[in-house]
Amino acid sequence: MIVATAGHVDHGKTSLVRQLTGVNTDRLEEEQHRGMTIALGFAYRKTATGHTIGFIDVPGHRRFINTMISGIRGVDLGMLVVDAHEGLMPQTQEHVRVMDLLGVRDTLAVITKTDRVTPTEVHALDATLRALLPSAPVFSVSNLTGAGIAELQGELEARATATQARA
Repeated sequence: MIVATAGHVDHGKTSLVRQLTGVNTDRLEEEQHRGMTIALGFAYRKTATGHTIGFIDVPGHRRFINTMISGIRGVDLGMLVVDAHEGLMPQTQEHVRVMDLLGVRDTLAVITKTDRVTPTEVHALDATLRALLPSAPVFSVSNLTGAGIAELQGELEARATATQARA
């Protein structure tokens, strides 16, 4: 199963992929220096049942929307990542539209940085995301503490098991 991240710059996409796989997808020196993804990053992880989940970490900055588009085409799952404190931003909405235009129908949403806000703020953003993506499950995580990561991994593993292999 191939999963592509989507969402605004600095909302924790790369940190989330690192939390899920142990791989830093920001491999270029410029990315590490700037703290901003500018090229597609790739990471893989095996599930307990032997399936492979591949992650494509895309840039979130509007100047790199073409790179985001090239990374999200033909994926099995779009993973919209939204910072709990900042909420929906212009690039968040842009990435949702791009996924829709490119035919990414299977999505889930992840609220990151939950350790920085109150449960009430997380709940409000959860409701907003459920309205934006009515058929997508929403997960709340902290990339810093690891809270919620096990639940998200369980969902990804279940989806990987159910995904049909393709040539």
